[in-house]
Amino acid sequence: MQATSKTQCHHQNSLNNFPWFKQAYWFFIIIIACSFGVSAQTVQQDQPPFYKISWQNQHGYLLGSIHVGQASFYPMAEQIEQAFLQSDALVIEADVEQADTMALLTQYGKAAPELAAKTSNVTADYCQKVQSFCDAIAPYAPWLQAAQISMMRFASLGYVADQGVDVTFAKKRGNKPLLELESVAFQFELISSFSEKTQLQMVDEAVNASDADMVELISVWRNSDQQKLAAIMEQQAGEADELLTKLLWQRNHTMSDKMLTMMQQHSAQQLFFIVGAGHVVGQQNIPQLLRQQGATVTDCWQNSCR
Repeated sequence: MQATSKTQCHHQNSLNNFPWFKQAYWFFIIIIACSFGVSAQTVQQDQPPFYKISWQNQHGYLLGSIHVGQASFYPMAEQIEQAFLQSDALVIEADVEQADTMALLTQYGKAAPELAAKTSNVTADYCQKVQSFCDAIAPYAPWLQAAQISMMRFASLGYVADQGVDVTFAKKRGNKPLLELESVAFQFELISSFSEKTQLQMVDEAVNASDADMVELISVWRNSDQQKLAAIMEQQAGEADELLTKLLWQRNHTMSDKMLTMMQQHSAQQLFFIVGAGHVVGQQNIPQLLRQQGATVTDCWQNSCR
């Protein structure tokens, strides 16, 4: 498959710097959930995927996010900000602040010498320009190397994980509880289970993604162009079936089930869910799965959800 990934994250200079571990794991979702690059759009034009969920006399909201950003993203559209303000709790995929990422890295993040050598072959051309950086990440699993390379490239465009949508909303939630649909440990275990072929594909995509692709994709997310977003997502996965089945579709089923369960458990509260944008478009997407279970899901750009 030709490398066409649009995976991006924020780069930290040292592997021994703990914030790097907290940010690297977002690559799990970004590779399919479409974190994007540069755009000339203004904040007022942004219409990222946004839904209202009604289930057994309960109401909640679902925002399709990207996990990197910049200050110009905020505040988001008025109906998003108002829905968040009126909500009683924030629900994200995983709370990285609560994870023992050092232990997870030790358990899941190292590469055997043979695999490390194969990864070096893939990154050889790219590393000619940043050899010291590549030397630092060389002992790590291909998926982690791909994450770090993407972080470094994306940082050069001015986008950082600290200003990603979920992180930004978590910071400004005030006294709202922060709940998880999954866990960081689950996501580390999942991505590390991917085949050697898939992980090397991730590295190949990380070093070969073009800035032009990034420019196009941020516009797709900001305009809520769901058909195009789904097409790009499936193109990214290519021949790596586990990127669609394990990283996306299986998780869509478990997350949609968990969302309805949480709405039942928090029947006196309005929940505000944030998931990667790739989970709300394409086949077996979360809004579709929620509807199949009897929930009413309204696209807030087609019908106002105020």
